[in-house]
Order: sequence, then C-alpha cells, then structure tokens
Amino acid sequence: MKVLVIDDEPQALKQIEKAITSGKALTGHSLEVTTESDHTKAIDLAEKERFEIIITDMYMGPEQDEGLAILRRLTGKSPITIVLTAYPSIPNCVQSMRAGAWDYLEKVPEGGSDAYENLCQSIREACEYRLEHPEAARSAADTRWVSEHIEQLMRDFPGEVVAVLDQEVVDHDEHFDKLSERVAEQFTYAKPAMISIPDTRVDTVG
Repeated sequence: MKVLVIDDEPQALKQIEKAITSGKALTGHSLEVTTESDHTKAIDLAEKERFEIIITDMYMGPEQDEGLAILRRLTGKSPITIVLTAYPSIPNCVQSMRAGAWDYLEKVPEGGSDAYENLCQSIREACEYRLEHPEAARSAADTRWVSEHIEQLMRDFPGEVVAVLDQEVVDHDEHFDKLSERVAEQFTYAKPAMISIPDTRVDTVG
C-alpha cells in the first residue's frame, strides 16, 4: 500500500513515517511510504502516482492553506486523505472536510492523547469503512469522466468492460468476472468504476 506524507518539517515527516510503519496503522499490509516536504512537488507526485493514503500538513508556505490546496486538487481522486496540523481551527476544519478529507487531526491534541496514535487509528477506521462500504471508495468523478470520454472509449475498448480509477482506465477485459477478480486483487481500498462499453462496430461483408 502506497502512502504519501506531506509536511514542511523534516522531523514531523520522520515521526509520521515511523508511526505508520510501526504496525499500528494497518496490520497485514506492507506500507510503501513516500515523504515530501515541498507541497508543490507533492501535488505533482500525487497526480502522477497512485497513493492509497495521503497525509498532509495544512500550513507549509506563505499562503497558509497549502494543505487545503492539495485536498482540492485531489477532489474526485481515490486516496484516503487525512490532515494533521499544528494550528487547528474550526473554519479550516470545515473547509478541509468539504474538500474531501477523511479526518482533521491535531499534532498537539487537547486532553493529552498521542497525535500519532490518533493518526494510526484514523487510518484503520478509514480503511475499515471502505472495506465495509465499497461504494464510498468509488468516485462519482470517474463515472462522469466515462460519460465525457465515451466516444474515445468506444473506439479503444469496443464491447469490453473497463475499470476506471482517478479518471484513467486501469484495466479492461471482455469478461466482467475476470476483470473483477483482477481489480479486487490490485485495489483494496479504492474501487474502480466498472463500465461496459458498447460495441457499435458494423461488420462489413466484402
């Protein structure tokens, strides 16, 4: 499982990586963690590669809402996104949740709880929820993308079933069952939209 951690403080990156790879976040899953301190590079990385989980700080530059910009760029994408901030506020929390964040956590929680234990618990709960509610992991943006690109899909995949994730065809097959098996093995917490593409080709008799 690929995880992207974004924070402009190197020590915070190390602590988060240590916490989520300690086995407390997800048991039974190996985690491939990528850390990035530059939020602009992180956005490019998140758009080029597919991550199951993205954990981001909120304030990482002069605009003071870099984490929110990341969330908004990922709207309609599949990762579980969690904000971990040292400067929480109610307006910022509301904006983050509206932008699609699964959770909004404090680096220094009130009440003395451990921030990294809270983070691991949030990751577990998010993954469990997606397993129990597969429809929650399926993006409406993917089905809209199919509608917008149906003519091209009909040319490229006539009569096939396509699996679409993050507005990209990730697999295709003539047989729904075979495709479903492969998709289930490859994607655990993100569920591609499975769309049957009509075959409008006309056989020509010479």
